[in-house]
Amino acid sequence: MFKKLLLTTAVLTLSACGGGGSSATNTPNNGPNTPTAPPSSAFAPLATENGLAIYGDAQYIANSNGGLALVPTSGAKLVDVTWRQTSGPTIDLISPHTPTTGFIVPQAGSYSFSVSAKVCSTNKNNSCATAPVLSNVSFSASNSTKLANIRMAHSAVEQGRVSFRIDPASGLTVNSAEWSIAAKSTPNAAEIAFEVQDNRVFFAAPEVSRDSVFNVQADIVLSNGQTVTESVLLGVRNADIDEQNGYFPRYSENIVTENMFPYHADSPYADDLQVCIYSNILNESCRFSRLPLIGMENMDPSVEDILDRTLVSHPWMGDRFKQYLESSAVGPDMLRLLRGVTGIVISYEVRPSFYWSATGAIYLDADNFWLTPLERDTLNEAPDYRSGFGSELQFIVPWRYVKNNDYYPAGSYAVADRRTRSFSDLEADISWLMYHELGHANDFFPPSTWAKLATSLSPLTAINRSSQNPDSDLLAQQLPLRSDELKAFARVNFGGDDATEAQKDTTAQTIANLFSSDVATSFYAFYTTREDYALLFEKFMMKYRLDADSDIAVLASRDVDPSLRVVWGQRNRFNDVALQDRVLFAVERILPELNAAGIQQNLPSPIFMDTTADWFDNLDISGANKAAKAMQLTDQQRALRLQQDLLNHHQH
Repeated sequence: MFKKLLLTTAVLTLSACGGGGSSATNTPNNGPNTPTAPPSSAFAPLATENGLAIYGDAQYIANSNGGLALVPTSGAKLVDVTWRQTSGPTIDLISPHTPTTGFIVPQAGSYSFSVSAKVCSTNKNNSCATAPVLSNVSFSASNSTKLANIRMAHSAVEQGRVSFRIDPASGLTVNSAEWSIAAKSTPNAAEIAFEVQDNRVFFAAPEVSRDSVFNVQADIVLSNGQTVTESVLLGVRNADIDEQNGYFPRYSENIVTENMFPYHADSPYADDLQVCIYSNILNESCRFSRLPLIGMENMDPSVEDILDRTLVSHPWMGDRFKQYLESSAVGPDMLRLLRGVTGIVISYEVRPSFYWSATGAIYLDADNFWLTPLERDTLNEAPDYRSGFGSELQFIVPWRYVKNNDYYPAGSYAVADRRTRSFSDLEADISWLMYHELGHANDFFPPSTWAKLATSLSPLTAINRSSQNPDSDLLAQQLPLRSDELKAFARVNFGGDDATEAQKDTTAQTIANLFSSDVATSFYAFYTTREDYALLFEKFMMKYRLDADSDIAVLASRDVDPSLRVVWGQRNRFNDVALQDRVLFAVERILPELNAAGIQQNLPSPIFMDTTADWFDNLDISGANKAAKAMQLTDQQRALRLQQDLLNHHQH
């Protein structure tokens, strides 16, 4: 979903609305655990050279996780960091640009690395040396057996979100884990309060007075009864943060990473992207003269033009985005839709995805973009903050995309399996998200407005003008949703409002009656007019371009009816006669190049689900292979699938 700005004369308020993947979906189940760290003398650097100190282990185990962390011995901060392997079996450096880099040691042997960086005298980037300095480090690896790995070493910004995951050896699970700080390079650094969820830990990086390294340790009890101790490096960057007026710290209550870079280093907007769309000191909306909407200067952008506006936290994210734009069947649509944004942010820590009209940019959760297990390892796995909303209600409203009477994307990729994802599943996972977020972008700045926007305006000043109301406002006036009751339930389920006693007593049948007689594609559409508008566009485009059917159903909650029988459900509700005018309203404004009315006539009519069957038996709604489909899902797979289907639109 997106984050939209509600504007008054002096106040900016953010409300969340967006998507993005989530590997961990439950709220933490253990309370804070704040250990006392040992003296910093226990943590000596592996190498020191030219004013740079490198932390890490001198000995690793083959096929296990490793890490190296770089901090300045003089000065406050490092920029333009580049790690290079100089000898040994090839290591895939997934984060070569960050002060702390994690990796998998592929085999026994000796390894050497060099690292270059520019030293800054303060935590502001304008105080940095013009020439980089170089340092070198070596370690070795031996063959042995390791029962668990913590994934993975990385850099974070102070007060930023951090997550680590314990991956036990095949056939084992984690019974419990006690987390602590074994050592830290800066003795007076603040302590850490851990939140533990099964084999994962989440916390805010401590405030530091200078760039620091922490050795995070877990004492792990495995399912076979063995206890092992493992550790992982965390680099924490001292940052320049505008907590009073910064858009991200103040309005989204989020400290964002500094380890971002333009995917195209030679982009004409390379110096403007981070400053204007993703920074902890961003405190005003940049004028279009500095960072215009793509469509203001180019009505037919190429993939390279889009990548010129792309800011990433890891190189692989830009690689996957490029692959998607070049290879996906929806690539041409995306090039047109991206004309409505100033930039694209793809980061390991964005969750949920969103569009923000204050910057004119879209922010995408990189969990939608990974192909390899190592790429997935770099992602922050903190649960979406909305995961527990609506838990006291008696009903649930799952949704999914289906293709050829099977889940779309079809693959199921448990983290522990460490499988590579297919491009088809990658395409499916990105496409609904892009259609949705770009539906938001082209709601606030539709194609009809681009030529009329003055470059002296910023996205924020433009949308604050009375003449620049989003098209979704007009939809709400002319073709509104009707149920105030469902809008109130949506505020509970998606906004975190407390449920009233009357709401807690409301049955799934009552919700089904309300929903089926209204004109929304999704329960989430009742949350805001912005979501309603974007969902109309998303469902239409997913069916038209990718032949992906959209399912929506009302079920009793699992506490009320564990059988998951469908109380009411429908496939391709967006093409119900009662909704068709609303769909055309959105599609014709967002993507006027399409003959939306002609396309709509050739799309299938909705199909009702079988209310004697459960949610999974309705996967093959034609009934031809219903029993076979049901048999293919184990109880564990059904539980995982339902958990995914219940994620707030759009956390998938």
